[in-house]
Amino acid sequence: MTVTVDVPPKIAERLNAASISRRWYPFEPKVIDWSVPLSDEWAYVAAGRSIFSASKALDRLGPAERSFVERWETTQFMRNVAHGEHLLNQGILAMLWHVDPYDPSYRYLLHEVAEECQHMAMFNQWVRLNSDIRTRDAGEGSWSQAVAQLTQDLATRIPEAFWVNVLLFEFVGDESNQTMRSTPRGDDGRPLHPILVQIGVAHTSEEARHIAYARRWLHEGMPTLDDEQVGEVQRLAELGARAIIDRRQFMPIHYSRQLEPYMSKEELESARSATPASRALLGQLKTLLDEFEQLRIVSSDSMRRWEDAGAFD
Repeated sequence: MTVTVDVPPKIAERLNAASISRRWYPFEPKVIDWSVPLSDEWAYVAAGRSIFSASKALDRLGPAERSFVERWETTQFMRNVAHGEHLLNQGILAMLWHVDPYDPSYRYLLHEVAEECQHMAMFNQWVRLNSDIRTRDAGEGSWSQAVAQLTQDLATRIPEAFWVNVLLFEFVGDESNQTMRSTPRGDDGRPLHPILVQIGVAHTSEEARHIAYARRWLHEGMPTLDDEQVGEVQRLAELGARAIIDRRQFMPIHYSRQLEPYMSKEELESARSATPASRALLGQLKTLLDEFEQLRIVSSDSMRRWEDAGAFD
């Protein structure tokens, strides 16, 4: 079996050069200063991006209590993002068994895996710094293996479907990290913790290459698919897009007993359901899905249904 690479060699070579010259190693002090204390003078979620941003659930809390809840949310988020990067890497590594090692894309995909491993280590370092936050009770073991197998199957059987899922994952994470670098304050006006701002800068800088590569593969590869393959890509793409629209958050964040002193499970669920997706996220999603519609990655009928239902308003 051979996976046909649809990204032109010149594009892959250009991205290879960028991965060498524009690296953001997260354990270099000039990239991220991990020594800044986790004190209560900082916010830990950028304004408008918390699941509590549209509720008053945190308004009754003092600075220390609010900091804990925000750190809890961000630490759960970081752990979940690392799981997503892990699944992405499994797909790329499966693909590399079937890509010509002399194709420039082979080396680029190795760069991407290395960068995603650095991102996983970066997110894990945040989790380690927040060792008082428990993150091992979210139940990933019940679904992660099935998702991993699906990811690897798509990457080798119909790579376009794999890259669609990569773009949906990367785009939402990129929007969140862009916010950390460009909105350095929390909902209550406190400055966002410097480590989070620096994570936002490092992550988005490298993700830009990953997004560009996935997008180019889709522009080159989608016209080569037959109708049956296009239908499979559309089913998976629309399932992923629907999940973003319905969930209105990047990753599921589950209630834990650590929140009991601050709020009930009902309050968290109420805050989540009341929190609209940010206009920026919906705007970026709409732009991405418009491109997907042109490439037949999502159907025009689905786009009209979402638009008529006000999904992007």
